[in-house]
Amino acid sequence: MKKWQLALGVIVVLIGLALGTKIYLAPKGVKINPQEARAEGNPNARVKIVEFVDFQCPACAWGLEYLKIFLARHPQDLYIQVRYFPLTSLHHHALISALYSECAARQGKFWALDNLMIPQQAQWAQLINPQPVFDAMARQVGMDMNRLSACLTSNSAHKVINDEKSMGQSLGITSTPTYFINNKMVVGTKSLQEELKKYFPGG
Repeated sequence: MKKWQLALGVIVVLIGLALGTKIYLAPKGVKINPQEARAEGNPNARVKIVEFVDFQCPACAWGLEYLKIFLARHPQDLYIQVRYFPLTSLHHHALISALYSECAARQGKFWALDNLMIPQQAQWAQLINPQPVFDAMARQVGMDMNRLSACLTSNSAHKVINDEKSMGQSLGITSTPTYFINNKMVVGTKSLQEELKKYFPGG
C-alpha cells in the first residue's frame, strides 16, 4: 500500500471516530445477485445495499421499514437485498422467523410476508410460540401451506440461514442490523441514515 493511501485510510478512520459513526471499509465479497427473491429495487442502481438482519431485532425492524420508505422515494437509484443473521442467543424467535422468511422467499412471497411480520414484531416477539401467528400471515399472503410445512423442517432452508450468518461473521459482523452500502460496512440505523445522506442529500 502506498504512503498516501495509508494516510488517507487513517484520516477516514479518525473522522469516523470523531463523529461517533460506525463505518468500516468492508472486505470484498458481499455479492449482489440480481435474481435474488429477497431483493427490491433497480439491480442497476447507483446505490446497492445488502442488509444483514435478525427479524426479532427492533432496530432491524426499524431499518427495514425505513429502507422501504426510502426505496419508494428513489426506486431507480436504490437496490436492497436482505441476508439472514439471527442472533439466537438474544432472540428466541430469531431462527423461526428467518425460516418463515426463507420459505416465503422460495414461494415468491418474501416481501409480502415481511410486510406483515415486521410491523407486528412487537406482538409476536412476546409470544411463547409465534408459529400460529406466522402461519396465519402465510395464509393471508397466499402461501402453499404444505410446501411451507416441508420447507420449515428442510435441511436446505436451515443451511441457507446458517451459511449467510457464517458469511456475515467472516465479514466482521457481530451485531444487527449491519449494512453494506456499495460494499462499505455500516452498523446500526443511525449510521445507515448518515451514510444515505451522502448519496441522497435531500432525503
